[in-house]
Amino acid sequence: MKVQKHISEYLQSAFRKYLLSSGSVHQLESDFKGDSKAYPELSESVSIDDSKNINFLPEANPLKGPVYETPNIFTLKLNDVYFCPKYNILHTQSRQILEESISTQKELDQFNITDFYFKEVEKISSPCSLFRSHKNGYYHTLIDNIPRLSLLHDSNFRNIEEIKILLSHEPTKVEKFYLDKLLPKNAKLVLLNQDRLYHLEDLIFPSFLSRRFSGYLPSDYINWFINKVAPKRERKRKNRIFISRIPTHKGRQRCILNEDDLFQGLKSYGFKRYVLDHMTIEEQITLFYDAEAVVAAHGAGLANTVFSERIKVLELFPSSFVLPHYYFMAKSLDHEYKYSCAQENGKSCNFNVDVKKTLNIINKMELTFKDKGSLC
Repeated sequence: MKVQKHISEYLQSAFRKYLLSSGSVHQLESDFKGDSKAYPELSESVSIDDSKNINFLPEANPLKGPVYETPNIFTLKLNDVYFCPKYNILHTQSRQILEESISTQKELDQFNITDFYFKEVEKISSPCSLFRSHKNGYYHTLIDNIPRLSLLHDSNFRNIEEIKILLSHEPTKVEKFYLDKLLPKNAKLVLLNQDRLYHLEDLIFPSFLSRRFSGYLPSDYINWFINKVAPKRERKRKNRIFISRIPTHKGRQRCILNEDDLFQGLKSYGFKRYVLDHMTIEEQITLFYDAEAVVAAHGAGLANTVFSERIKVLELFPSSFVLPHYYFMAKSLDHEYKYSCAQENGKSCNFNVDVKKTLNIINKMELTFKDKGSLC
């Protein structure tokens, strides 16, 4: 049975490679006869010389170096391309997937071949665009997907009467909150059928502003974003936030097994415990807008530090590897970033934190001790 299973998996993989391929949109650009525009004002580089001393997850090691550079950011008008709403990715008529539409993970094994073949094709002739990727969790929504909307505000697109924003399902609460604030006035949401493919005759393709394993966002974008969604007042810089992870529909992942012991130590430094899943989006924005420091296990909640200004961040990992999404985000936001690793085998394991070690790091971050009686 094992031999048959291996043979079956091998044949499926070979069949997939034969029927699905990928290529850069820039290599195929001449085929689409589209107009492109680059955004050099969003290009940034930052020193990451300290990354050489950090044990990154092996897949993230290509990001190491003396300098990190943002990806080439662009919009491209594509006149003849196909859209698969199930995965929110683009491909040619011959099923060559456009790599720039995949976002974070390029492996083709994650896609089911039948979703690209034997489906009814519907044509959309009017101008349209998209913002989702095939990964749409909270981190990817906030850091990968939503930033693409900023490019649709380009002056080249203002004279278009209506731009259809293609959606494979109704907006989530998080998406709706940001779409209401960030969509250009001439944009209209249009729901598609996941059981179909769509032939797009006039697509505005906005590139991603981030990279895989990197939450770094250009400063001009961050200023635009904060101005659109954050409170219109001075920051109070008072909140010391400990993010508590709880089991979700995905199960228990990266939960701190001795969380109560850790929190007892953090309370002395003025930290309060928050379960972000129990808070509204507006409450989370306000909480992090007024933050001074954040301690948390690696997880999507740390994406909220995009609302903060020059805070202190301590990220806790279950394994000996650092997933550097928030290391890079801290670089873009000028946060002071520290980390601590446990020694579990998996990057998503539940784990125990060395409380003494963690509090020593807090001391080095020069967070002043606060009496418990002063906490509110």
